Amino acid sequence: MLSDLQTKLEKYERKAAQYGKAAQQATSGPDRAFYQGLASYCDDLAAKFRQVIAKRAETPQAAE
Repeated sequence: MLSDLQTKLEKYERKAAQYGKAAQQATSGPDRAFYQGLASYCDDLAAKFRQVIAKRAETPQAAE
């Protein structure tokens, strides 16, 4: 389960970086804002996955 969460975390970190780079390279204001919004959204998702992973790591598995 943690490996699935880690995979998704890495996916959203990668996407946030890609959208951030696209925002820097955007030539128009609306395009830049669009990519910055996507980068922020993916960064927020990654942060939430980090929180879930941290909570799962703290909690011992009772059913094992």
